[in-house]
Amino acid sequence: MDLGLRRLNCQEQDDKKTTGATIATTKPEASETSANAGTSDFQIFAKVWGVFLLVLIFSTYPLWFVSPSSQISLAVSLVPPVIPMADDVLLLPSVTLLVGLIIAIAACKEKQIRLGWMMVAGSLLASFLVDQHRLQPWAYQSFFYALIFCTMNSISGRKWIMLLAASVYVYSAAGKFDFQFQHTVGQDLLGVLAELMGGLPFDFDADTATRVTLLFPTVELLAGLGLYLPRTRRLSVIVLVLMHISLLILLGPWGLNHSRGVLLWNLMLIAQAYLLFWVRPDVQPIATDSKNADPTTFQNSHGPIRSGAALFVKLLILLAIFCPFLERSGYWDHWTSWSLYSPHTSRAEIELHRSVSGKLAPELTTFLEDDADNDGWQRLSLESLSLSSRFVPIYPQARYQLAIANQICSSNGLDSEVRVKLKGVADRWTGKRSESRLIGKQQIQDACKDYWLNTGVTTD
Repeated sequence: MDLGLRRLNCQEQDDKKTTGATIATTKPEASETSANAGTSDFQIFAKVWGVFLLVLIFSTYPLWFVSPSSQISLAVSLVPPVIPMADDVLLLPSVTLLVGLIIAIAACKEKQIRLGWMMVAGSLLASFLVDQHRLQPWAYQSFFYALIFCTMNSISGRKWIMLLAASVYVYSAAGKFDFQFQHTVGQDLLGVLAELMGGLPFDFDADTATRVTLLFPTVELLAGLGLYLPRTRRLSVIVLVLMHISLLILLGPWGLNHSRGVLLWNLMLIAQAYLLFWVRPDVQPIATDSKNADPTTFQNSHGPIRSGAALFVKLLILLAIFCPFLERSGYWDHWTSWSLYSPHTSRAEIELHRSVSGKLAPELTTFLEDDADNDGWQRLSLESLSLSSRFVPIYPQARYQLAIANQICSSNGLDSEVRVKLKGVADRWTGKRSESRLIGKQQIQDACKDYWLNTGVTTD
C-alpha cells in the first residue's frame, strides 16, 4: 500500500515538473510570437506608407520634378541659398526621394530598408529647403515617419509614430474651434453635406448653423484623444475611418472638388488608422530579450551611433508635437501645426494693375481675377495658380505668399504696379485680423525683412 502511494506521488511530481517545463518553454515562445507579430505589423505599415507616398509624389509631380525656373513665382527656398545652383541640381532631391522610396518598398533586408528610409528622410529635408511649397502636410508627416523607420526598432517606432499621428488629429481639430471655420469652411462642408443628403432633417437659422459646424472638430478631437488610450483606440479608429470617408465624399469631384493630393492623403490616413491603431490596439512598448527578438527588419537596434540617432529623432518628434502651440503667435507655420481646412491662417493677397497685364507671363495673366470694383487692380488667385501649375494647394503662410509677390516684382521688372494686402492670423473668437497694405517693390521687400526664414530676393 505504501509502495503504491510512493509511486503515485513520484509520478505526480514528474508530471508537475513536465508541466512546469512546458509552461516555461511556452512563455518565451508566446513572447517571441507576440514580438514577431508586432514587427510584421510595423513592416507592413512602413511598406504601405511608402507606397502611398510614392503615389502622392507622382500625383503631384510638377511640385517635385518641374524645373523651378519655369514656375519662378511659386518656388521659394526655405533658407537663402549660399551659392547659386543649376536647376538640375535643385531637382536632385526629388530623384533621390524616388530612389529611396523604391528601395524602402522593394527591399527585404534590414540594412537596405533602413538605407532607403534614410534616403527618403534626407531627400524630403533637402526638398523643403529648396522649395518651401513642398512642405505639404503629408510630406512633412512622411519626413518624421521616415526618420522613425530608419532609426528605431518596431516597438519604439510604433510608439512614437502613434504619438505623432494622434497629435495630427488633436491639433487639426483645435484649429477648427474658430470663428473663421464656423463662418466659412464649416458652412461649406455643411452645405455640401445637406446637398448630398437632399437636405438636413432640421431647418437651421444662421446662428444655429454656425454652432452645428462645431460638431466637425468636436468629433475629430474626441477621436484623436481616444487614440492615446488602448481601451478607446478601436472606437476612435471606427470614428476616424468614417470621418475620412465622409471627407472623401465632401471634398471629392462630387463635392468641393479638392486636389488629388488631399484625397489620396485621406486614403493614406484610413490605411494608417487600421494598420497602426486597429491591429494590435493594446500593444505597449516592452523590453524584449535579445535572444527572443526578431532578427528581421526594424527589430535590431545595436550600437551607440544608432541609439544616438534614435534619441535625436525622438527629440525632433517632441518638437513636432509641441511646437504647434506657437502657431497662433506666428513662430510656427500653419501646415506644420496641422492647421487643416482652417481659414484662420495668415496670407498675402497680391493685386496687379491692369496697365501691366500685357507684360506679364501667361502663367500669371490667366489667373488674374476680374476687376470687380473697377479700380484698375486685379487680384492674382494664388490658389488657382498653385492647383493648376503644381497640383497642390498654395502654402497658407503670409511669409511665403509675400515672397511670391517679391519674386513677381523682380522677375517681371515691376514696382508700383504691384500691391499686397498683408493679413495676419485671425482672432479665434472674433475672426478679426490685422491688415497692412504694401504698394511697390520697396515696401514689399521691407516687409520681407521682418521674417526669419527666406522670402526671396530682397536687394537688387
